[in-house]
Amino acid sequence: MARTRIISQNKAVFASNTGWGGGLVDPQQIHRVDTFSFEVDQAGSRTDIREFGQLSRIATEITSEITPTLSFGYFLGEGENETRLGLTTSDLDAQIISGILTEDEFSRQKNIYVVTVKEGEDAFNAASWTADTADQDTIGFGNVTLTSYTANFAVGEIPRVDIEAEASNVVFITGAHAGDNPSVDENYARQAGTFDIGAPDTGNMAFAVLRPQDVQVSFENDAISAGDNIGVELSDICVQSASIEVPLAREAVQCLGKERANKYLEFPINVTVSINALVSDFKEGSLEYVLTGTAGEDKTDITIRVDDKLNVPVHYFRLKNAVLDSQGFNTSLDDNETVDLTFSAQIAGAATATEGVFWSGKSA
Repeated sequence: MARTRIISQNKAVFASNTGWGGGLVDPQQIHRVDTFSFEVDQAGSRTDIREFGQLSRIATEITSEITPTLSFGYFLGEGENETRLGLTTSDLDAQIISGILTEDEFSRQKNIYVVTVKEGEDAFNAASWTADTADQDTIGFGNVTLTSYTANFAVGEIPRVDIEAEASNVVFITGAHAGDNPSVDENYARQAGTFDIGAPDTGNMAFAVLRPQDVQVSFENDAISAGDNIGVELSDICVQSASIEVPLAREAVQCLGKERANKYLEFPINVTVSINALVSDFKEGSLEYVLTGTAGEDKTDITIRVDDKLNVPVHYFRLKNAVLDSQGFNTSLDDNETVDLTFSAQIAGAATATEGVFWSGKSA
């Protein structure tokens, strides 16, 4: 279709399973998306062929896998986006990435789709979503693996999530919101099966967005506060912002005779919680006690709870057995003193309930 430009009005984002085994793949919408970008870097996978007798290259060959990257962000909803991206909600008794850790076929990889409708039309206009209008173009990303999940909370800002991911294949389809499955096998052969995307909408959540005033950060056992560690008193700090980042870096293992690399999670996985807060009270102590190991308990559980407008819990993010990595203090003229705190915890086994990062979402 002919367009003069494309804007966010024309876009909708979906996710599905990779469709191993064939059949029809049914993508589900990712709601409240406000940013999306992707890049396909071919130069990094290409080798120039040169030889004596000629200054310029005589040819180029692709010698390693081309890895498209994509990133997108959305306002935190009720948890449906997270489950559609392969994360695990389990009432805080299994790791947030337990399905990815166990290489579950429905969690470790996903397909992502971006549908673009004709210029001047809302993507959420279901009246135009019929097979015979041919008004939609679709970009399909096959075999997508998450490389980072970050949830951000701050005073005066809507809670949001930012995603970084890698894909193995990109397919451009014009004039349709359906087509062949974009995922591929180990030799870059297209998987059997098709996809058909239903009409997008704004979802059926009980609220438009979650609010910053409904976010609570707490230290469950106050272990660090109860000990003799130096720094700020954590039991009643005024938090200005908090973020939880789950890095999911992958090692690409290439084998001779295979076009596509196997991508395995790199361990250890250190999940971080970064907190900015106003300083009010300090704790008595000395760094020497930390250095000699006599400062008392140095681990704590951190919970970020998000409620809706009716004070009904929608999300729990919990870091168990987190340690304090750093604390930085900042003071300027006529301004409040602040402290930046960084905590970390290591992801444990998929079924381990005492250490790592855990999540519970309402709709999930």
